[in-house]
Amino acid sequence: MDQPIRYRALLELVPHYGVFEDPRRGKGSERLWIRQLPDGSKRSIPVTCHHTGDVVGVGLVKAIRRRLLLTEKDGVPDEEFYARK
Repeated sequence: MDQPIRYRALLELVPHYGVFEDPRRGKGSERLWIRQLPDGSKRSIPVTCHHTGDVVGVGLVKAIRRRLLLTEKDGVPDEEFYARK
């Protein structure tokens, strides 16, 4: 089950799945997260962050996981995803 999490903590979890934040892209408070998939393709999603200590809500966490193919359906169970905290 997805849960709210601080932006900084979420940013520490995702590199294990090939996700990185591209500092050159995004506007204002939006930052672009990109995931390099094993087949060579890329998936991206803009993530709003005013401050790295802000809490990312459940809806945005779900959207990030769904867009970057990090859901249970894609082989990344909730327990595994959040266990890296």
